[in-house]
This record gives sequence, C-alpha cells and structure tokens, in this order.
Amino acid sequence: MKESQTITSVHNPLVKRLCLLHERKGREEAGSFLVEGVHLVEEALLSGAAVVSVIYDGEKGIDPVCSRALERRSGEGIHLIAASPAVMAKLSETKSPQGIVAEVKKPQRDWNEMIRQLSSRDFLVLMLDGIQDPGNLGTILRTAEAAGADAVIIGKGTVDLYNGKVVRSTMGALFRLPVFSCPLPEAAAQLQSHGGELYVTSLGEGTERYDRLPYDGKIAIVIGNEARGVSREMLAVANRRVHIPLYGQAESLNAAVAAGIMLYEAQRQRKR
Repeated sequence: MKESQTITSVHNPLVKRLCLLHERKGREEAGSFLVEGVHLVEEALLSGAAVVSVIYDGEKGIDPVCSRALERRSGEGIHLIAASPAVMAKLSETKSPQGIVAEVKKPQRDWNEMIRQLSSRDFLVLMLDGIQDPGNLGTILRTAEAAGADAVIIGKGTVDLYNGKVVRSTMGALFRLPVFSCPLPEAAAQLQSHGGELYVTSLGEGTERYDRLPYDGKIAIVIGNEARGVSREMLAVANRRVHIPLYGQAESLNAAVAAGIMLYEAQRQRKR
C-alpha cells in the first residue's frame, strides 16, 4: 500500500483524471471506473477487484471497515490517498458523500471461455436487451447475483455497466457476478448451439405463462427495454415467448421486477 501527501486542490492532475471517469467516454478510454461509499469500496477490496487507488477524506479519516479490507490487500501497490473535503465533493456523484472513493480497473472477462464452461453443464443466464435506466440495470444485476444466475449478458442499447448509478445500485454484486457485453443474437446462437433454451419476455399474442414452463436444464431469460420490450431480432430466435400475468390495471411490470420474478421461479423449480 502506497500512501501519499494530502491532495487539497480540485485542479490536481489526479483529481482531473478521476473526474473524467464520471463520463462513459472517460471510463472507456481509461479502462477503469469509480466506486463510491464505504460498502462498495469494501466490496471491491474484498472481492479481489483490481483496485488502483483509494481516496478518502483526510479530515474524517478512513473508515475502519475499509481500513481492514485494505490490510488484506497490503503489498499489492494500491495507492491510499488523503484528500480535502472540497476534493472529495468534486469526486462524488452522490448528495451525501461518505468520504471515500476508489478507482477500479474494468475486469477482462472472456465470453468464449464462459461459453466453454456453460456447454458442459446446466445453466441459468440472463440476457438484457436495451435496458436504459441505470437504477434498473443495477437492481437487475443485484437480483441476478442473489438468485444465483451464472452470467448476465448485456446487449446493444443498454446503459453503460460502469455508470456510477449502476455501480451503486448493484450494492457490490458487480464484483461477484460474471457480466458480459456482446451482441445478443450471436450470444443467443452460441447458447442454443449448446442446448440452451431462450425464454423471451413478451406482451404479444401466443405467449406462455412464465410459471407454467420448465426451468431445469440450460435456460437463458431475455428481458427487454423498459418502453419497447424485447427487440424483433431476439423475439425471432426465441424458443418460448413468455409473459407474466397482470391482475391490476398496469400495462406492464418494471424490467427489474420482471427479471426477479422469472429468475426466482427458475430457482424455485431447480431447488425442488
């Protein structure tokens, strides 16, 4: 662990560079993202994520929880940096900053290796087709990890996985769940070539109730965009088109709620 002098200026080169990570372009160019708050920084450290630096409010001191987590990563060259309240406010994206942020390198995951692993066993995969609300995506990932999904695949048009609100909404699940960004039709074809069944949510005609389908074996569940639903491309390759019944006057369910209902139905059947 490398400690440095306290940063007091918001114009410090490091501060300027880290602020670029608030935007998607900056994150893509740097290959890293920010996590904020005691719980998320602790999760990043304990999960073994590639933490580059931890910046904390020098006036408040570092939270004991994060301090203990840092001790477990001693010797890895993580930079520990104290900063002024003004700098912490500049780095924060929340209304009530907790006085600690960390820069984390994006994980390098190999989808082809994941396919190789899934090909030899049963699986439960979640595919997201154009989810645009950061809170929805984060909640879906948190739910998928809690429900024991093997992987999540994010398709074109979905909000950036490393958007600050997405990261915070995952509550740390992002560090434990294999998440891949790749074209959904191609990923679907690969899963189907290994015996996978594609259950695609739809409000159209000719659909089956979600709780009347078998979820054992190799299953991929597809959840669509909040407004438009699943794309035509994914509907065209579905093995089964699925709906969740609505008993009130609502026209549809929130995407995160729909994902949770289907994932837990899948696990309910698998655990019987």
